Amino acid sequence: MAYNDTKLIVDECPDTLGPEHLAQFSEIGCVAFENALTADEITAARSALTEITCQLLERAHRGEAELRERPDASKNYAGIQVVNPDSGFGIHFEAGIDPLALPIDEAELKFRKLFSYHREHQTFIDLIQHPRIAGFIAQLIGEEAILKAEMALSKPPLIGSEKPWHQDNAYFNWLPLDKIATAWIALDDTTIENGCMHILPGGHRLGALRHHHTIDCEILPDRIDKGQAVAVPLKAGGIMFFSAMLPHQTPPNHTANRRRALQFQYRGISTHSVSKEEFGTVFAEADGTPASCALAHENG
Repeated sequence: MAYNDTKLIVDECPDTLGPEHLAQFSEIGCVAFENALTADEITAARSALTEITCQLLERAHRGEAELRERPDASKNYAGIQVVNPDSGFGIHFEAGIDPLALPIDEAELKFRKLFSYHREHQTFIDLIQHPRIAGFIAQLIGEEAILKAEMALSKPPLIGSEKPWHQDNAYFNWLPLDKIATAWIALDDTTIENGCMHILPGGHRLGALRHHHTIDCEILPDRIDKGQAVAVPLKAGGIMFFSAMLPHQTPPNHTANRRRALQFQYRGISTHSVSKEEFGTVFAEADGTPASCALAHENG
C-alpha cells in the first residue's frame, strides 16, 4: 500500500522510475518523491520567482503593465491581475489585495498565482526539461511529454485561499484524457496546516466528474467521498506527479509562513486539442452530461 489512513507515503526520489512507480500511478493516480530537486535548484527557483514577480510589479508602478480585475467576481475568481502586455506573463493576487498600494516586497508575498511565466527566466526553462520532471512525466504517460501550461501557486501567510476539489482535465480541451499529467513541485515545506496537496486515491478511475462554479470551478459535492482524502505533505524539493483525471484539492493556509509550489502541466505528443463542445462529449459523465468547467454554466 502506498498510503496509510491519512497521508501518502512519500519515498526518496529515484534516478529513474521503476515498475512499482508506474503501477502506483496506474492504481492511485499519482506518485510523489522527496528530494527530487537539490537545495541549489530550489534556492534558484525561489530566487527566480521573486525576481520575475518584483520586476513585473516595478513595471506596473511605472505604468508599463496591465491591471485586470473582474468587477463582479468573488472568491478565487476575484483579485487584481498584473499582466505583462508583451509576453502575457501575469500575477494574480488574493482578493482584497491592491499590489500597487503596497511596497513591492510586501506585495510579492501576497500573490496567489503566476501564469505564463516560464519564459521569463532561464531557471524555469531548464526546470521544465529536467529529467526528474519532464522525464518522469514521459515515463508515466508512456510517451514524450510537451509542456502544456504552467503556474506558480502561492498561499500567502494566513490569507492563502483554498483550491477546492477538481480534476485538471476539467479546465482543458486536450485528448486523449489519460495522456495529460501534472508535476507539482514544492518550493517550501508543505503541510496540512499551510495547504499541502490532498488527493482521492484511485479517483482518476471514476471518469469525468461534473464540475460547477462556486468559489472556483469544483467537483459537485455528491460526486466524491471527501472522507477518503489523503494528504501529501512534502518537504521543499519534493515533487508530486498526478494524472489530470485525479481529484485533488489544497486547503487554505492558516500559518504565518507562505507556501509556494511550481506546477508544470504536460501533454503527450500524441494529444490534440478540440473545441469545448467536442471535449464535452468526451469529458462527460456516464449519462453524457458534459463535466468540464467551460460548459458548467451552460448545463446548470
